[in-house]
Amino acid sequence: MTRTQTRRWGRSIGVTALIAVTMAGCVGAPAGSVSTDAPGLASTETVAPDPALPEQAPRLSDLAPGTLIATGAFDDRGTTGRIEIRANGAASGFDVTLAGISPAPAAGMTLELNSLPPDSSDAELKSGFSYYRYDSLAQVSDQTFRVPSPGYGGFESNDPSYMRTAVIWAPAAGSDFGFDNVVSTAPLTWDLPDMNPGLEVVDHGAADGAAGQATLAADGAPIGYRVARGDTSAGIMARFGITMEDLEWLNPDRDRNRLVLADITLNLAPGSRGLRM
Repeated sequence: MTRTQTRRWGRSIGVTALIAVTMAGCVGAPAGSVSTDAPGLASTETVAPDPALPEQAPRLSDLAPGTLIATGAFDDRGTTGRIEIRANGAASGFDVTLAGISPAPAAGMTLELNSLPPDSSDAELKSGFSYYRYDSLAQVSDQTFRVPSPGYGGFESNDPSYMRTAVIWAPAAGSDFGFDNVVSTAPLTWDLPDMNPGLEVVDHGAADGAAGQATLAADGAPIGYRVARGDTSAGIMARFGITMEDLEWLNPDRDRNRLVLADITLNLAPGSRGLRM
């Protein structure tokens, strides 16, 4: 059985840490609430649903099964081949095809989708937020599998396009499986509809519940926000004119219960999803 796992900053490869546990932002807390269990929490509150929100945001399952949503080419470090990612009707996963991989994957090699750009160093890729296939790749040039496998949870976001690089990893010498050496990388080009249409982030200025420091781009658009102690999710949402769903979409590498923590920096720029400031 193929399994997938989430890797956040600081790699953890726990065999029993299922993706449904590590990725679900609602575990142990009701939807719309901020957990009080995490140290450094800025504030605790329950956020009421916004009646102005559409009943359903766009999902991967809205796409016809077989729709090509991403492509990439492996062409470095002596390895060549292609990767294709297609919708498969699931709301929280997709099919991955590797084609013409040459040389074919050796024993213990595996595939990862990484949020960092392909020019990142091996050390950086090891610490980047990613989804990976826990089981080894088949030792053939052409293969297709689902990510994640049925029964192992899904993605924290309806929009996986923040995964910028496909990486084939080789294990350390003497290991059956692992992420020790980069075999090859492939920049991913995504072709998805706008999965968060109408998003506009505007800084309306510091206020109660949102007294932290915003980082602005040259055109004045907010690109980051450092959470201050005493901030609340409602205050942050009001300051920037966004919903909790927007905040989660902009920060897919953080689950819902760890968004409003004092001294962390939230991403507010669509182009920087999955990257930490």
